[in-house]
Amino acid sequence: MLLPFMALAQPATAPSKPKLVVGIVVDQMRNDFIYRYWDRFGNGGFKRLVNDGFYFKNTHYNYIPTFTGPGHCSIYTGATPRSHGIIANDWYDEKSDAMVYCTEDPSAESIGCTNKYGKMSPTHQLSSTIGDEMKMSDPQSKVIAVSLKDRSAILPAGHVADAAYWMDQESGNFISSNWYLKELPQWLKNHNAKNLPQKYLSNGWSTLYYPESYTASIGDANEFEDTHNVEKKNTFPYTYKTELEKKTYAVIRNTPFGNSIVKDLAIECIRKEQLGKDSHPDLISMSFSSTDIVQHIYGPRAMEVEDTYLRLDKDLEEFLNFLDKEIGKGNYTVFLTADHGGADVPSHLKQKKIPAGNFNEKKLVKDLRNYFKEQYNDSSLLLNVSNEQIFLDETKMLNQKLNRDDVEKKLSVHLLTIDGIAEAYPSFILKFNNEEAGDALTLLRNGYNHVKSGNVAYVYKPGWMEHGNKGTTHGSGNVYDTHVPLIFYGCGIKKNSTFEHVVITQIAPTVCELIQVNRPNATTSKPLNEFFK
Repeated sequence: MLLPFMALAQPATAPSKPKLVVGIVVDQMRNDFIYRYWDRFGNGGFKRLVNDGFYFKNTHYNYIPTFTGPGHCSIYTGATPRSHGIIANDWYDEKSDAMVYCTEDPSAESIGCTNKYGKMSPTHQLSSTIGDEMKMSDPQSKVIAVSLKDRSAILPAGHVADAAYWMDQESGNFISSNWYLKELPQWLKNHNAKNLPQKYLSNGWSTLYYPESYTASIGDANEFEDTHNVEKKNTFPYTYKTELEKKTYAVIRNTPFGNSIVKDLAIECIRKEQLGKDSHPDLISMSFSSTDIVQHIYGPRAMEVEDTYLRLDKDLEEFLNFLDKEIGKGNYTVFLTADHGGADVPSHLKQKKIPAGNFNEKKLVKDLRNYFKEQYNDSSLLLNVSNEQIFLDETKMLNQKLNRDDVEKKLSVHLLTIDGIAEAYPSFILKFNNEEAGDALTLLRNGYNHVKSGNVAYVYKPGWMEHGNKGTTHGSGNVYDTHVPLIFYGCGIKKNSTFEHVVITQIAPTVCELIQVNRPNATTSKPLNEFFK
């Protein structure tokens, strides 16, 4: 006898989905920081994630440039700048002959302030995000992003999010734009009224432990550090009397307490928005920006950076304990990564007899104008130099009957004569060439957008950067900028680790498989879920 249709079609039990996904980005965190500070971390923060989660120890960015805007966008879209369009933090636009900031939107209105800091949106982001796909799949899912930096909140949030919140650099309050909201929710107005930046700054910044114990760092007083406060002082302790008197609370961004107020906001947001409380999966994106800002000022081996990570470890412990209590163990999934790494200070490397240098872009522009004057009798062929790309006036080249490919090729050869430049490539190579994964040309190609990018791209030698003599930056395809931590923890994740090479664009499809929604529309990377079985 034939069985009824329903008896034949009994589905297998669906795998459990997390009620809440928490994306944590630690800005400018190199993977080696996990090792360097391991003995100083407590058991409830970074160590808990590593020991009880899945740690991908060999995770890399698969494009150049490794900046904050492209990094956050790539994490949440599963695509590279070639596809998602955020090719840098800001870039040259030939049509307007001006620089464009990655989240600027003149048509947007500030919500929560009356200045320009809220005139932002994801309008330049060309592809969907994890949150976009969640909302398209289930409109009752909530998607919210929080950060000090606008780009670190907006680009993870995407286009359809319920909200994105970032800091107003004048008042220190958290704000948004009318892309997401008509007005700030009452709970955020109440939270801003607490004036937490003022409370944190009033105690100043001293080391968490005895200064002598910071043996993972170079000495507090050294020649490689810049300063971040009006006193122009670069040794502990730091006080903020002048900033507090002037109510310039945004200086908290330059301290580890900038991370603490993001943690505070995320906790309040989860509570008040009731995230993770029903059968519709929610997403909160958190980006800790102060790690980046402090490292830019002091360099990656400073006591200030070590202290920032020791304090962040405590913030993570508090936050994870909150999730256990509020959402429940086994009901949430966390992933932690970074938007890029960071380089050692060149002057410090040179002191250790390691090849390095500081590149002067203004000097390069002067050199290139002379080059075009000598070669083509027209220095105005050069339009712009930015983000290690060179933009040329193609209309003038056409009028002068110059072959664009020939001009680009000769310019690439000339760039190799300039100290500090390792490689240079014309646009036709970046657009159409195919190389093996990991090659510098491949990284450039993945970061090269056919519409927005320039005519020639170049890369610096290892240890070189376009930056001042103190502090540091990032942006290259060298391992110190591409190698970042990636840890998954919680619902659907098993304890383990691997040294297998994975890339940052695999995060988005992995998360989408965990919550069983479509992947972002520009994603081509393979998810990592096989590791969790």
